[in-house]
Amino acid sequence: MSHDSRFHLDRDGHSITVCVGRARDPVEVLVDGKVVATCQKRRRGVTALTAELPGDAPRPCTLRVEWAAAGDGGPVCHLETEDGRTPVPRVTPTPPPGRAPSPPRGPFQRLRRSLRH
Repeated sequence: MSHDSRFHLDRDGHSITVCVGRARDPVEVLVDGKVVATCQKRRRGVTALTAELPGDAPRPCTLRVEWAAAGDGGPVCHLETEDGRTPVPRVTPTPPPGRAPSPPRGPFQRLRRSLRH
């Protein structure tokens, strides 16, 4: 699934990631790399997903994705636990491994390449 937005937070030794895809894609919550909650149908304003953070006594948490709250048109995400509400920062997607972006090709680069051959 392609993701338009990805949010990530490390909390109490656990990795929490929220993946928000396109309008018809589900919203997924991953804890330590495992999908623990999904929501196929979205509401227009807020989507709330309930999950648990693992431990001796699992702690419930709610992740809220709000579409109207961001100024740039994208969603924002908050983690709600018994400790309170914490914003989950948006992270930029990383390119797939093995392919570095190609540098721009201008006339100087083409001339230099042709002189090497």
